[in-house]
Amino acid sequence: MKNIVDRLNKEEYQYNEEERPLYHKNCAEILLMAANERYKLELNEKFYKAICPFGGGIQYEKTCGALIGAVAAIGIIYTEEKPSINEKMKDITKKFVFEFEREFGAIDCAYIKEHHRSEITGCDLVKVKTGEILEKVISEEK
Repeated sequence: MKNIVDRLNKEEYQYNEEERPLYHKNCAEILLMAANERYKLELNEKFYKAICPFGGGIQYEKTCGALIGAVAAIGIIYTEEKPSINEKMKDITKKFVFEFEREFGAIDCAYIKEHHRSEITGCDLVKVKTGEILEKVISEEK
């Protein structure tokens, strides 16, 4: 997962500095795209459009977009068809959020940016670590 997130983070750097914003993928998109590739979820572009507003802490520095993108992947992987009470999905989500908060000290984008964002690479390392946490939590469930 780490290699996938790292590769996705760097894709925009193949473009010149003026064009990069046109190809930037936010934290929520990166995590869902990486999970799609890693777990072969067969998602299409509409999923990425749906998750895009959650980047940047829902565009308001609230709940971290990387967390939301990873939780969306958990939902896709573990949510059962109805009727169901989705106990496994709920348990895995709780474990993931616990591990995420333990790693970063909060789930809010503003706090995470203040304490973990790099002036040079932005939140790239946050996205990589989030991918590692997601992979760890999922592997413990299989």
